[in-house]
Amino acid sequence: MKAIQRERGWFDWLAVFRRDDAASISWFLWATVLIVLGVTEGLIMVFQFVFPDFLNGIPWLVFGRIRQSHTNTVMFAFLSMGQIGFWYFVIPRLVGRKLWSETLGVIAAFAWGITVTVGVILELFAYSQGREYAEMVYGCDVGIIAVCILNIINLFMTISKRVEQKLYAAVWYITGALMWFPLLYFIGNVMWNPPSGALTGINDSIFNWFYGHNVLGLWFTPGLLAVSYYLIPRETQTPLYSHFLSLIAFWGLIIFYTGVGGHHLEWVPIAPFVKTIAVAESLGMSITIVAFMMNMWLTMRGNWNKVMTSIPLRFAVVSSAAYVLVSFQGTHEALMSVNLLTHYTQYVTSHAHLSLLFFGASGVMAAAYYCIPRILHVNVWSRTLANVGFIVYVIGFAFFFAGFLLVGTTQGTDWVHVGLPVWTTLPGIRPYLALRAAGGSVLWVGFIMFVVNILATVIVRRPEEVAPTIGAPVPPQSRPGMNPEGAAAD
Repeated sequence: MKAIQRERGWFDWLAVFRRDDAASISWFLWATVLIVLGVTEGLIMVFQFVFPDFLNGIPWLVFGRIRQSHTNTVMFAFLSMGQIGFWYFVIPRLVGRKLWSETLGVIAAFAWGITVTVGVILELFAYSQGREYAEMVYGCDVGIIAVCILNIINLFMTISKRVEQKLYAAVWYITGALMWFPLLYFIGNVMWNPPSGALTGINDSIFNWFYGHNVLGLWFTPGLLAVSYYLIPRETQTPLYSHFLSLIAFWGLIIFYTGVGGHHLEWVPIAPFVKTIAVAESLGMSITIVAFMMNMWLTMRGNWNKVMTSIPLRFAVVSSAAYVLVSFQGTHEALMSVNLLTHYTQYVTSHAHLSLLFFGASGVMAAAYYCIPRILHVNVWSRTLANVGFIVYVIGFAFFFAGFLLVGTTQGTDWVHVGLPVWTTLPGIRPYLALRAAGGSVLWVGFIMFVVNILATVIVRRPEEVAPTIGAPVPPQSRPGMNPEGAAAD
């Protein structure tokens, strides 16, 4: 076997783009490479909070530019491309048909990756629309919408030719995200008003936060919850506890999430009914959260020992737990009395990192560790590196998140209850900013370990058989060929 590996050469890994699941692995590899840029930019920023003169004099690394590039790299390069890579893997398996066009999927991956890379680099050189999560220039917006259309065509054509007529919950979430995001992105980036991509006055804030919150609620949430709905039953070899709870969680997401963005504007002069709707829908999200939490935890009942042996399951469980935590935090933060204390503080930023970094990144890493070895029919390059990387990742995020919370609560208390001006709080929060920088450094190491492991898996391709605890065939349930989700087995 080693002789065969030597004969095929180091560059034979490029053949992954000329095989089944080429689209899926293309999206995953773009996500894996670009996250190095995203987390490195984040690491630079946390040190800039502690040492304001850090890298002073380099225009394209000033906070105002690198912050925009960091958020867009993490959101639209790593998280978006990672979840789409998972969709391209899982949809054919849940509907019993090969992907409609692998070539189209690969083209879409490279088009999205190039578009986002150009966009985030331009932001470093001050070419930006200057709107939260909508900073990329107008041309990049057009490119993203075009690729969204390609993905819709490819995945919907695959679903339309399905053998399995029942659509499992993961397919609902994926198709929902595919349909909602292009419309959301078009509205949020005010694409009918080029080249600025913005409105004037307070209306722009309303549009921006409708988009800013729903890019999580209608794009990343359905796209990454599909990972939990698929991986947890598969890795535990246990049918999903309740399809009824899946229905409640899915439709609750649609009903309650669309208006919650207004809770970021509770202290600005917008119409009171917008604020009231935002608070009410934030409270209503509790129904969706509880339904999802019960479903996942009851599916895991009796299977917790498998978390110790299955790398993808470990990350998927953490992603599910982080989703529950961040959702309850968002509901809590929407209350007017709490919002008075936390608004304009870094407590809000902690909420964003808990959602996009811990919930989102954990889901993408679970998907990558599950899908890539199966696409290549190899084992992960290093289970030890994956296990240590997971520990480093969780510990790093814990200290990173604690720093955010301490900074935010100190800021809110000093401003609201003590009445201190903003500048006087800065010396008192510097130790907490240092804690965040220390945690961020450890977190950066965890991400780099993940990147090394995934790229080495693709390049080296160790021929060992995949461990039985990771993706062993699931016994038929209702009829031959069916897995616990009621879909065609891998």
